This record gives sequence, C-alpha cells and structure tokens, in this order.
Amino acid sequence: MSAGLLVYFVLKADPAQAAATIRNADPFLLALAILQLALQVPLLAWRWRLITSSLGGRMPYGAALRYSWIGTFAGQILPSIGGDAVRMWLYWTRQGSRRIAVYGVVLERLIMVVALLALVILSQSGLAARGVPVTVLGTASLLLACIAAATAAIFFFAKRMLKESHFLPIRALRHAAEDLNRLRTDLPRTSLALGLSFAAYLNMAIVMWMIGLGLDLGASLADCMVLAPLVVLAGMLPISFGGWGIREGAAILLFGLVGLSQAEAFALSAIFGLCSVAVTLPGSMLWVTLERAGEAARSQSAERDR
Repeated sequence: MSAGLLVYFVLKADPAQAAATIRNADPFLLALAILQLALQVPLLAWRWRLITSSLGGRMPYGAALRYSWIGTFAGQILPSIGGDAVRMWLYWTRQGSRRIAVYGVVLERLIMVVALLALVILSQSGLAARGVPVTVLGTASLLLACIAAATAAIFFFAKRMLKESHFLPIRALRHAAEDLNRLRTDLPRTSLALGLSFAAYLNMAIVMWMIGLGLDLGASLADCMVLAPLVVLAGMLPISFGGWGIREGAAILLFGLVGLSQAEAFALSAIFGLCSVAVTLPGSMLWVTLERAGEAARSQSAERDR
C-alpha cells in the first residue's frame, strides 16, 4: 500500500515540479529541521518512562532513550505499530516484566492519541477558516468520545465485574483496568505525559514550518500548527510503512487548502518523511550495539556455567 500510494501521488503531483522544489531547498534549514525533529525521541523516552513508573516499573532514562530510538527506527521499516512492538520486546527482555512492557507502551500510545485528537478539536476554528471539511472535526470528536467511553467501560466495569481468570482476554481487560487506575491516581506523572504529547505535536508542526521555509513554500507557522496534527494522525494509521503514502495524501489534501500546489505539498511531506528517517538512523546502530552486548553477556554466562 505504501509503495502504491507513493507512486500514485508522485505521478499525480507532477514529479518534475516536486523534484525542482526539492533541488532548490535550503540545506541549512533542512539540517536545522532534522535537529529540531530529533527532539521527538527524547520526548518519547521521557513520556514512556513516566507511564512505566506509574505502573510500578523501573527504567533508567538512558535505557528508555535507547529503546525509543531503536523503536523509532523499527517503525520506519515495519508497519506503524512495529516500532511499538519492538519497544515492548526490548523492555520485556531487558527489564523482565511482560505486563508492564505491553501496557506501558499501549497506555503511552493512548495518551499520545488523546492529545492529538484534542489538538484537532481545539483547532476547530483554524480548520474551518482553512476550509477543512466539518466531517474531519466530527471524526476526531467521535474517535475521542469512543476512546473515553472504552476507557470508562474498562475502568468502571472490568475492574469490578471481571474475576481472576486464566482466559487471556478477560485477564487482559482486568490488568488494563488496574493499570488505568494507577494512571488515574498518579496525576502528576499522567499530566506531565499528556503535556509532553502536546509538546511533541507542536514540535512536529514547527519542523514542517521550517521545512516549508527551506523549500520556499507559502505555508505559515499558523497553517502548520493547525494542519500538521491531521497529517500526523493520517501517518499514524497502521496500514503503511512509516506512514509513507498515507501522510503524503493527507498533506496534498490539507496543504492544498492554504495555497500549496500538489507538487509542493508532496515535497513538504516527502522531506518531512526523509527527515524522520535521518533522525531514526542512530537507532539502527544502537540496536546492533545492544544485540552485541547481549550476545557477549550470554557468552560470559555460558562460560561461567561450564
């Protein structure tokens, strides 16, 4: 799907004009955008560590940063949820708790999605002024309401009504209710995690604005603040690799409303995607280093056993 959508949008957006837009880019501003975007990984690690601590787990910030960087790299070469699965696996195999590994990442993603949908709803007037269809706001509101209803159902009903069971779905629901209660009672950490989510999305909007400046496009900072959350939301759908294809389609649709041509909007989204790839590349080296360290530790343990 990613490959097919990319080919479709490249052909639709006039590849010659898109290539010309990219060739004329300011390399200094693009390098600055990469550095700005790199802040996303420390913010992710901090948010994940806060949630893990609320659930009773322990993870040094250095480990959270390494695992997060590896996870973001994996998210570029796997479907969107692949990076989250890798983070779960790393925490589980290194820190020893499968439950905290799974629910820590799931609840961190939940808080991130809630913050994103809230941003979309809060920017209602800006979206309407730019001609974004009302159905977009309605969809975001509906999704947020569904998340709230599901969370309330799990917390208020599953915790009280589901008894201990060896049946995995029932056990998972009960654990989810217990962990949601931990987040509810640890408001300082939960509030900070929510604030970090808002900061992460605003940072991505600033990055898009900087890329637009580097490509000499007409999108203002206000345009990026309003439209970037919707582009990011589209890229988060778990139906593509690294958001490629879906993100470009959303950018063409939304930034076309503020005067960008299809080629310019495609160039903006493609450069944003390439900047994301550049930011995640250190994760590949950390992954290799981590695996080598694990192999060395296992070899030493085997020698001691002999």
